[in-house]
Amino acid sequence: MPYGVLFLFIIYMDPRLVFGLFQDPEDKSEEKVKEIVDFSEHPYVLMGMFTRIIFRGDKVNDQIIKFFSEINKDIDVENLEIVNKNMIFIRAYTYLHKLDLSNSFHVETLLDKADDTFLQACDLALDHFTELEEYEKCSFIKKFKDFIEFSQNKLPL
Repeated sequence: MPYGVLFLFIIYMDPRLVFGLFQDPEDKSEEKVKEIVDFSEHPYVLMGMFTRIIFRGDKVNDQIIKFFSEINKDIDVENLEIVNKNMIFIRAYTYLHKLDLSNSFHVETLLDKADDTFLQACDLALDHFTELEEYEKCSFIKKFKDFIEFSQNKLPL
């Protein structure tokens, strides 16, 4: 088959018809609608992503530096490391920023699931943003850290 004909076939192919080929011919029922549940905004996932990115940041940074060093031998490794580290902490902060202390479900999840690793990640993020003098981010992170440390569920009775 010449390439031009194949190209035209691909352009005019309807993907809905392709998926119809895999239907059971005995199944005459209407199209079944499946509900997809999105957990990406769940507070436990947001907390986990924040913590994971903070703790894996050094490994990712090392891999990025290794990759770019192989491509360009003249690259400024020190500046690349600083930029990568900043991007990693900012990305982690975006997950934490989605948590809302006025949402009761978020509060319950924080009180129930926050542990020492989450608090350590908060400390590392505070150190990083303090060094960059981004005090608004520090204030936001500190609010979560204090909430968890001083909540009634965490205080000894």
